[in-house]
Amino acid sequence: MPGSRYWSARAQDRICVRLQFIPASKIDVALWWNHRDGNPDVQLTFGLYDGSVELGMLVGNGFDAPALHRRGFGTLLVNTAVQALKSVCAPSERVHGLLSNTAEHELPAERRLALEANRRAFWRRFGLDVVALGDPPLDYLRGDVGGLVEVRSGSVAGAFPRYVPLAEFTLQRPEDC
Repeated sequence: MPGSRYWSARAQDRICVRLQFIPASKIDVALWWNHRDGNPDVQLTFGLYDGSVELGMLVGNGFDAPALHRRGFGTLLVNTAVQALKSVCAPSERVHGLLSNTAEHELPAERRLALEANRRAFWRRFGLDVVALGDPPLDYLRGDVGGLVEVRSGSVAGAFPRYVPLAEFTLQRPEDC
């Protein structure tokens, strides 16, 4: 259904996730960590086009955000988006997108290559292929909606689930969100 849905939880830390679906336009998943106002800390966007889905961006949880990097935030957002995509798109719809992090270009080659390998492994866990195309080669995502899978194990920051069923999202934004 079009519009926004919310999920939040609180332990020692507070997490709030907003899933926004705009038909024929986008699925956007945003996460606020330990605050309610302002811009989200981590954000994932998939563009919806006639017969295909394109990864627009996953930002806020990269190596340059060490408090959020490799702690399950990205997995939670992708799990949420995968569920939403499966509920509104045909299984045969193609999923594609360019993987990059321009902030990595200034890093030493060894560090940059390790980050690229981690990014490829991250997306493959969700059922997407990562292929190098072009000269110089760039990493592209390829797959279809029917082949997407959720990563149900693990936690976010050691305290929250990395998989939250869409049925647990509410129409009303919670007060602590």
